[in-house]
Amino acid sequence: MTTAPPASSWPAVLDGFDLTDHAAFARSPDGIPYDVFARLRREAPVLWHPPGRTGDGEGFWVLTRHADIAAVARDPATFSARGGGDRPAGGSHLEDLPFGMLAGVIMAMMDNPRHHLLGDLLGPAVTDAAAAALQDELRAAAVALVDRAAAAGRCDLATDVCEPFAYLAIAILLGVPDEDRPRVAGWAHESTGFHRRRTGVADDVSRVTFAATREYVADLLARKRADPGPDLATILATGEIAAHRDEPPLTDAEREQNLLLLLLTGGEQPRNTLASGLRALARQPGGWRALRGDRDAVPTAIEEMLRWAPPNPYNRRTATRDVRIGDAAVTAGDKVTLWWPSANRDEDVFPDPGAFDLRRDPNPHMTFGHGNHYCLGDRVARRQFGVLLDVLLERVEDLRPAGPVTYQPSNKHTIVLDMPVELRPARS
Repeated sequence: MTTAPPASSWPAVLDGFDLTDHAAFARSPDGIPYDVFARLRREAPVLWHPPGRTGDGEGFWVLTRHADIAAVARDPATFSARGGGDRPAGGSHLEDLPFGMLAGVIMAMMDNPRHHLLGDLLGPAVTDAAAAALQDELRAAAVALVDRAAAAGRCDLATDVCEPFAYLAIAILLGVPDEDRPRVAGWAHESTGFHRRRTGVADDVSRVTFAATREYVADLLARKRADPGPDLATILATGEIAAHRDEPPLTDAEREQNLLLLLLTGGEQPRNTLASGLRALARQPGGWRALRGDRDAVPTAIEEMLRWAPPNPYNRRTATRDVRIGDAAVTAGDKVTLWWPSANRDEDVFPDPGAFDLRRDPNPHMTFGHGNHYCLGDRVARRQFGVLLDVLLERVEDLRPAGPVTYQPSNKHTIVLDMPVELRPARS
């Protein structure tokens, strides 16, 4: 593994910015240090970053160009989502996670062939047809949420509209019973995974909330085994990966941890990208009115919202062998981080990348990842975006920002805390 440089040799190109400093992300416009990434793309597209605030004291490689990130994402044999080299643990976070807990267990931290086998099992539940089946119930919910906000004339876009809408979508997809949905949504409103939503810190409340969520997931799996349904939770409760000579059957831990991951991130990620994408649209002079008048532009507008506001700043891979990325010599066991927001603003790929362009086409953004770990639920997410945006355009004459936006301190998830907007109902 590559040896970290002394603290005194902090890279000048970072201009003092520490990519391990969660609070620094919250202070950045849009929750992402886009100015830092622009410098890195120009001057140091493959950068060795000092350990900073990481608990394990290890540095890591930072990739910021679209082409480099795409190449690494397409090469899972060399860049593992689970781990590699002589590293005893791994995963997709900066700090290692022990094998058998999350690394090597959840789909986002699996390598092939098991990763593909699990994807093949889950895939039928997130097809275009499955996404279309959500539409009527989602539209009814969107109408109620939007009409309530428009009647009030002001709301928090993330908390009052995007959050309940996104968590309803994942509840339907997973087959969460109607009577359980308020409880599950309440846990999500309080915490984001292990952390308290407003602080980004694990505390007694977030630990109790996480434990309750995990207990609920185990109970839901048991109920689905007893009474199967046409949903993702049933597939995880009862399904089996295809027979493979090197892969054992799914374990109870894999079933539970993957359902827990879907429940936690399947609502959180659309919540934040929807809110930030809609705010970008609302900030564009004349953009809202233009899109109301030209609904044919909605598909490209959705792609631009996705490009503009990816929910995960980075994913980490581990080099399994010595390899070169550009001019950099990467050693087996090194941590390599892929910074998706930077790829989405790469000047070599996107003309005028700092402009929010409703008609941008082509738009090869990496908000759903790339290569081996491209998001399985992209069609469901696009359908969600289309339903909510269609209802907003139909029922809201004008949408505009009404105050500062705040973010959770996190370099791993761009989580909106406050996003006040003003709405004017459309005339009937």
